[in-house]
Amino acid sequence: MAKTRKSKRGPLFLKALFIFGIALIFFIIAIVGFIIYSDYKRKEEATKNIPLPPQVAKIEKPPAPPVTVHIPKAKVAIVIDDMGRDIRQLRDILEIDAPISIAVLPFLPYSKDIATEASSKGREVLLHLPMEPKDSNNNDPGKGAVFTDMTEAQVAEQVRRDIEAVPYITGVNNHMGSRFTEDERLMRIVLNIAKTKNLFFLDSKTTSKSTGYRLAKGMEVKAASRQVFLDNEEDINYIKGQILELVEIAKKRGSAIAIGHPHPSTIAALKEMIPLLNKDVDIVTVSSLIDSIKE
Repeated sequence: MAKTRKSKRGPLFLKALFIFGIALIFFIIAIVGFIIYSDYKRKEEATKNIPLPPQVAKIEKPPAPPVTVHIPKAKVAIVIDDMGRDIRQLRDILEIDAPISIAVLPFLPYSKDIATEASSKGREVLLHLPMEPKDSNNNDPGKGAVFTDMTEAQVAEQVRRDIEAVPYITGVNNHMGSRFTEDERLMRIVLNIAKTKNLFFLDSKTTSKSTGYRLAKGMEVKAASRQVFLDNEEDINYIKGQILELVEIAKKRGSAIAIGHPHPSTIAALKEMIPLLNKDVDIVTVSSLIDSIKE
């Protein structure tokens, strides 16, 4: 029997088919890539000619306004003591366009009337509490005074009567008292009553050894202390100088308190100087000044 010859066509055909398939795949990939790239370039060229909308355009910002820092004015409070003898003095003071506080002595002919009218006009009223001075023979503190030879119970009773004698009060300051305010034991009685009545205490500082302000702060009684006496001399130029001194102290400390009396020269000086003070300081009541002080 003759031998049959094996054909090589089969393997060669498969090899050719495989190579053709690979070539076809690469061709398809190339075509797809070309289409994607052409589409990308077409979109890129199209977007180049589109103008930016107005809001995208760069806007130059105006320069920021300069920062201004508000510096509050210093505060001053002015108290007129020894009120109660003459209601005309009050009406002269009420003509001054400033919240001047009024300190009224108890048991004088016009004590209640002055306190009532001052309060109705929006003025702050204090009890000007009479206290024993060091020279009682030549300085009479007047009716309703407290003395260091009193018992604690007597002091407490007298202070309560004095408070009842002057209506509409928001605080207490001492009249004279250079001896009494140095007595820590008895001052505690006065300040404890002020605290129970929700009254502040203004230490008139008739002595440098007064315990009033220090004790009040320790007892959590609202309190302040006088810096300037306006009218130790009843001379209008002297009083103007003291008013200017008050302003300078307030600017250094942030606040200051002055005490004066209802002398014609004091009232005249205040009427002249108050409009000038308003440019440099805020004139406020004593209670407002105390509330503004940051411990």
